[in-house]
Amino acid sequence: MKKITAFTLCLCLMAGLFAACVSIENLDGISVESPSKPAESSAEAVESSEEAPSVAPEPSSTEEEPSSADPVYAPVYPEGYDERVTYYSNMKLTADVDDIFFNDSVFVGNSVMLHFKNYVTSNRAIVPDLLGNSQFFAAASFSFYNNKHQNPTDEDCALPVLMGENMNIKQAVEKLGAKTVYLSLMALNDIALYKDGATGIAETYTLFTELVEDLKQSFPETAVVVMGNTYLHKNSNGMQKLNNRNVNELNRKVLDYCNAKGLDFIEVGEVLLDADNCLGTEFCSDVGADVACHLNSNAYNAWMEILRDYAAKKNAGTWANPTELKNLA
Repeated sequence: MKKITAFTLCLCLMAGLFAACVSIENLDGISVESPSKPAESSAEAVESSEEAPSVAPEPSSTEEEPSSADPVYAPVYPEGYDERVTYYSNMKLTADVDDIFFNDSVFVGNSVMLHFKNYVTSNRAIVPDLLGNSQFFAAASFSFYNNKHQNPTDEDCALPVLMGENMNIKQAVEKLGAKTVYLSLMALNDIALYKDGATGIAETYTLFTELVEDLKQSFPETAVVVMGNTYLHKNSNGMQKLNNRNVNELNRKVLDYCNAKGLDFIEVGEVLLDADNCLGTEFCSDVGADVACHLNSNAYNAWMEILRDYAAKKNAGTWANPTELKNLA
């Protein structure tokens, strides 16, 4: 009887060792007998595990590795213009857990950004933590040109005021100790300063990239995030240099720069385009002006959703820049 029992135990031990060898051989689809065989992709491993009978794996305490696929930019807004108008005109702001993402940041820009500051400030009475404790550095007629060339003592100084002083963007970032700079393109005040549209695009692009490189070198711990330029209403008149085609070309050049340099680019202009690829009437606050380009609360509702979506995707590690923008040429 003892001989039989010992023989049985021996058989069990041999079976267990064989099963262990089978488990090791099938782990991740890699054979221990063929070390030179390349590892299969995730899809190939799933297919092979479905085709071949396998021994149930031992429970593992390690977490499943995330997919190595690159995230893809996906706009959060409705595709159709009428649907976007309805959606954003009826949107009600509420508290959002991702607003804290914007703590210690500064939003920089011209009058379009200044009006966004007014929108955020008024809505903080309803949602106190809207965009966290972010601050704004913006002024009417502000541009990359006068950011570089103007001084606080100039009679026509358009530099924004911070803590009672006119200053440029670099000085403001240092004064605030900002961890993130949301830098809005200011083409509406830059492109028309030059002899023609092509020169305006080229010069504005140079001023923008020089500023970004200066900020990165001066404040290596500060992130620079770019916000695309918005567009003009179709009733804007006589715009030979400043027009949607030229604004769009600058946006596209800056997106390419951001993708090449690893900077985040948030597109906030296309969501407001109507069927004619112009700033929609329902998103424009100054329809009828010679240069109708300012935004209303519907447009800033869209900005809020896009910014919060950016924060959520950054927190989740799934943010991706657009690879390209609409070509309005």
